[in-house]
Amino acid sequence: MTAPPLYFFELVETRLGSAAIVWSEDGRGPRVVRIGLPAPERQTIREIRILFPKATEGSCGAVATLARGIRGILAGKPVPFDATVLDRDRLTPFERRVLAALAAVPRGKVIPYGRLAARTGAPGAARAAGRGCSKNPFPLLFPCHRVVRSDGSPGGFSGGLALKRALLEMEGVRFDKTGKVLPEYVIA
Repeated sequence: MTAPPLYFFELVETRLGSAAIVWSEDGRGPRVVRIGLPAPERQTIREIRILFPKATEGSCGAVATLARGIRGILAGKPVPFDATVLDRDRLTPFERRVLAALAAVPRGKVIPYGRLAARTGAPGAARAAGRGCSKNPFPLLFPCHRVVRSDGSPGGFSGGLALKRALLEMEGVRFDKTGKVLPEYVIA
């Protein structure tokens, strides 16, 4: 019988709050299982404790590198990352396709849920694409904040709409006076 995995976490302090990287170690090396969006530190730790009750604070070289990248992303910089450390084994095939479609949305642009669904091979499945975004365990690396409703309004976001807007504005996306993304930033 195999012992359950041990989980570790590293807090990533940013100007938007404390983000988190939760990871485990297996025969392939460190495997990141979740990246938490920035929030007040107490909230971030509470979320870790709910999902990974026995996780302990810890880091390693690959996680420290990822933490530097997250700080860069949250400072508004385009930062490449090593996707090989991400544990996507728990995702469904559709959720993996959603992540691949999210990765193709460039900084400074947004995509409607329906268009994202079409890019996954599921045209007409806008709600399913939205659910796939909501289950995204790596939201800063696979930018679900770049997905909006068909009318340009922000839609939902697990980190809250203020954070979604802040992330988009940091990437150069602009909004009209009603809070909708200006059409020139929407991928048609």
